[in-house]
Amino acid sequence: MKNGENKFTEETFISEGMEASGETFSAEDISSEDIAAENTEAEENGKSEGKVFAFGKKLEKGTTAYEIFDWLRTICIGVLAGIFIVVFLVQRDNVSGDSMVPTLNSGDVVFAQKISTYVKNYKRGDIVILDGSDMEGYTSPEYLIKRVVGLPGETIRIKDGNVYIKPADSTDFFLLQENYLPTGTMTYVMDTGLKKGYDEVTLADNEYFCMGDNRPVSNDSRNLGPFTVNRIKGVAVIRVFPLNEIKVL
Repeated sequence: MKNGENKFTEETFISEGMEASGETFSAEDISSEDIAAENTEAEENGKSEGKVFAFGKKLEKGTTAYEIFDWLRTICIGVLAGIFIVVFLVQRDNVSGDSMVPTLNSGDVVFAQKISTYVKNYKRGDIVILDGSDMEGYTSPEYLIKRVVGLPGETIRIKDGNVYIKPADSTDFFLLQENYLPTGTMTYVMDTGLKKGYDEVTLADNEYFCMGDNRPVSNDSRNLGPFTVNRIKGVAVIRVFPLNEIKVL
């Protein structure tokens, strides 16, 4: 080539091209590995675009379609959560009859928690939902609602209008104080219960003695006998209706 003519090599073209864009690279900076990586990235982008095309357009936030999908997702989650709560945690029960007056009246609606039914943990004074099916003296298909009075292992004695308890580890009876009952309430055993010996009962390890607060009319353990733990279906925790009488039980 003649003197004074510009001499261009492949390296010069690359260098000058980079300078025009504001970046400076030497030919050594661009290796075969870099080129291969770029080709691989391009291929992956192509595959990704193919997937998007195959499955439809991506929903953009703020669009009507996105808002509809978001609402549907929220509703589905709410429905599933509601089913889980109703099946496993809480149940709604209607009170029928006067056996729990004055604590609960016929027509009241209560919510009962089911957690205790999994751990089998109940205490004296709990208001429980009971399954009385197949018990002698009970023919209704409905559940009962009563109060736990006697616990597993205890001996319950009903005498002279009072309830006496002998704990499993004791030889002495004590008079049960039932502050949830109206003053002057007397507790007696019906004739059918007396014939069955329910005026004094020693409870097994899985049995509870339950009675209604309205002692003169309640059909309970004084006639039906002790309730096994598997018959307890929930523990009433709150009255939600009537609305002007909402209260924690």
